[in-house]
Amino acid sequence: MKKQIYQSCKFFKTDMPCIYHKKDGRICSECSDFRETTGTILIIKKDAAGDVLRTTAILEPLKRKMPDHRIIWLTAETNKDVLSGNPYIDEIWTPSFETSQAISFLKFDTVINLDLSPDCLITAATAKADKFYGFKYKKDGSVSCSNKSAEEWFLISHNDGLKKANRKTYQQFITEIAELPCYGEIIVPLQKPSIEKANIFAKKHHLAGKKVIGIHTGSGSKWPTKRWHERNIIQLIKMLAKKKYPVLLFGGMEEKDIMEKIIKNVRGHLVNTGYNNTIPDFFALLDLCDVVITADTLALHIATGLKKKVVALFGPTSPYEIADYGRVEKVITPLDCFCCYKRECNKKPFCMEEIHPETVFSKIEKIL
Repeated sequence: MKKQIYQSCKFFKTDMPCIYHKKDGRICSECSDFRETTGTILIIKKDAAGDVLRTTAILEPLKRKMPDHRIIWLTAETNKDVLSGNPYIDEIWTPSFETSQAISFLKFDTVINLDLSPDCLITAATAKADKFYGFKYKKDGSVSCSNKSAEEWFLISHNDGLKKANRKTYQQFITEIAELPCYGEIIVPLQKPSIEKANIFAKKHHLAGKKVIGIHTGSGSKWPTKRWHERNIIQLIKMLAKKKYPVLLFGGMEEKDIMEKIIKNVRGHLVNTGYNNTIPDFFALLDLCDVVITADTLALHIATGLKKKVVALFGPTSPYEIADYGRVEKVITPLDCFCCYKRECNKKPFCMEEIHPETVFSKIEKIL
């Protein structure tokens, strides 16, 4: 029986027949789709959603370096949909007792941990691997960094002054930490049902053949200081309306009140995409846009991965960590206190309010 089942195949499952057996009943010895795997790579990156997504930039070069390895990615349950459908990932694992058991029991060829949260550090420390890149706990509770680039990232992660002075992108850092020759594109998987829903949405609102502008209104509850004020968004939409550009408004339940206020104050070419879209639907709706205006949020990384033209707004966080791929126009607050990494701020004027809609509009006109 063991000789009849090729356990080294990329498509092998321990508890069920593989996809090709289920498709047409073929057995291992007769299968032309057999793919030999020579090892397993475990990537640990759980939070936050935007960071998980932009970390996918290491997958293309990693697969080129180790084409016959399986890739397992450990992420938070809430971020599973960010990775679902990614062609470079063989399995997505989420934290559980069983997952912890598997990681401590199995032997990996390579473990890459790019997450500094305590649970990820202990997970990385318990994983057995021939090669390790990134961060893990030592027995004394201190953090071990695998190379100089990991040490540099660790230092700037704990010093806002160094964050502000840094000029290397996040993608540069993770590429160096993983000892890869380059980084690739951010990979945004589009699901067929979500594409179909987005196409219906586009047809309903007569978007075909038009230059569509997407505006993401939020920043999430953890980073309210990143949010561009709705007063500026309203002014920008009115300027876009004069040019007859259709505008899609994006946000979640946390932005519902803001979005309704914007809609109340603007008429014409504004379409609300909804407040409670799934991650796959959010991906597909953003894909309808030609230009996306967003703060430093998940939407920025999605739009970049979808190869959209992006106008990105920066106040409390670093614009220099963002890889622009030749598609991102960065608008930085003129205030000297930018890149403070404060999640609460009572200063007047406030940094994001000082990004004027006229400046953003000129960037849109430039890249369209």
